[in-house]
Amino acid sequence: MNKQLIVATLLICLVSLMVVGTARAQTTVTPGVNVGDDYWYTTSSYWTSSNASASIPQDLVTANQTLSFEVRISDTNDTYVTTFTAIYYTSGNPDAARGALNIQTGAVTDAGFPAIIGANLTAGDLIHPLGSDGITINQTVSMNGRPTNQIYISYYNQTDGVTSSADRYFDKQTGILVQETDSDVDDGTVSGSTSTSILTTTLRSSPWAPVTVPTPEFQPIFALPIFMGATLFAVIAIKKKWINLTGKIAQT
Repeated sequence: MNKQLIVATLLICLVSLMVVGTARAQTTVTPGVNVGDDYWYTTSSYWTSSNASASIPQDLVTANQTLSFEVRISDTNDTYVTTFTAIYYTSGNPDAARGALNIQTGAVTDAGFPAIIGANLTAGDLIHPLGSDGITINQTVSMNGRPTNQIYISYYNQTDGVTSSADRYFDKQTGILVQETDSDVDDGTVSGSTSTSILTTTLRSSPWAPVTVPTPEFQPIFALPIFMGATLFAVIAIKKKWINLTGKIAQT
């Protein structure tokens, strides 16, 4: 169901790059999100190609047909953050799913939302101290008046002739994703034509950027069934990209 394969190739083309620098000694991270937290995102895409007969990738088309997607925190402890994610489309008929993230290793179960890291990390800290990806915080900057941790990754796939990069920002206090820009640039050396695709995902919840968002259609959060038959593209895409990235880093 391609429609579900949506939001932000929604996030995370985290394809790899050997992490530069020495990570600090860490044993665990501490979740900063809390049960009941409700985060809303919007996503948009851009695509261009030198091949006049090429088709726009379906995931980018679907991203632009999405009004917003919602991530609610339904449970959390020292190891797991359990989430409920709903995607609202311009055509109606929202999709929803549940899942969990092991915040210590980065492992995702079912439709867990992987774009959550530990709270109060600083430059050089590992985001998954018990995992194998070796990804660290690049720096802390200010976004909308809040300390925000940046992770930037770029990877050139010589087999495909494609450079993939991900520029991600996480709120330092909560560890939730604030903004992400994923891009794939084909230099044409393998495919014979150049192309560029960019997918941007932005948090639209207060206090980051207050906006009017749709009224949640799935209530209450703790009484919701698991929509296994309608696994969200947003979550699938994020999970897939994250796994691709962490796998490549672990192999370097």
